Amino acid sequence: KDPKRVRTLNRRVVDLLTFEGCEDMRRGTPLTRILKQQARIFTRSSGSSSTYTLSEPVSRIDGFISHNWSVPRHHKFLSLCFHYNLPIAAIVTAIFMMLVGLLTIFNLMPELELPDSDYPEGIVCRIGCAPMFLCVAVFVRDIQHFARYFFGGGPIVFLDKTCIHQEDMVVQKKGIEKLGAYLCNSTEMLVLYTDVYLRRLWTVYEVASYFAVKRELTSMKVIPVVIPEVFFGSVVVLYCASTLQLL
Repeated sequence: KDPKRVRTLNRRVVDLLTFEGCEDMRRGTPLTRILKQQARIFTRSSGSSSTYTLSEPVSRIDGFISHNWSVPRHHKFLSLCFHYNLPIAAIVTAIFMMLVGLLTIFNLMPELELPDSDYPEGIVCRIGCAPMFLCVAVFVRDIQHFARYFFGGGPIVFLDKTCIHQEDMVVQKKGIEKLGAYLCNSTEMLVLYTDVYLRRLWTVYEVASYFAVKRELTSMKVIPVVIPEVFFGSVVVLYCASTLQLL
């Protein structure tokens, strides 16, 4: 082997897979900015210099969001809420249930006697838990955005529209060339999967790059966008059915 050629190839690999010498290109966007106003950033694919300023140089990237722009915005919003907000919603709802339960035990909350029950039931917990869960799951990042000086901006994620310049072609080319470096610096890759995902060149390129640099599946999270819709829809239906029993 030609030592000079090997050194050249090694240098090229380092350039593609790391941010060595250009750490300012390792950019990420706080999740609160992505989910702000029900993920308004996903309304259209075109970006500008202002969308690029939504990202900033970072020392870490928690998630690499891989998606197709042809997929409607609400699918992506619910999928990101499902992945990032569900644990917070579960914890807040559990705390709410415990507090209401304690207040009910001490007769500080209203109770309702149902015909098919031998004992009165706490009505606040039954009526309030599902709305509490859904509100936290959907709006917690908006609340966090307004209180970001106290709670921070949440996980740092890579989104092509905000982290790769959409107008400056020179900067854009450099950002695309660093796709492997973004993946190497990301804790996980989040795939928002639809039936068109593997039919688009860009997302296929992202998946191929992931396997080229990671060679494992443990850090790839695949979320078919229909699952969050079914989940949140089921919560609403069960809540409505439970509430109708009280009438």
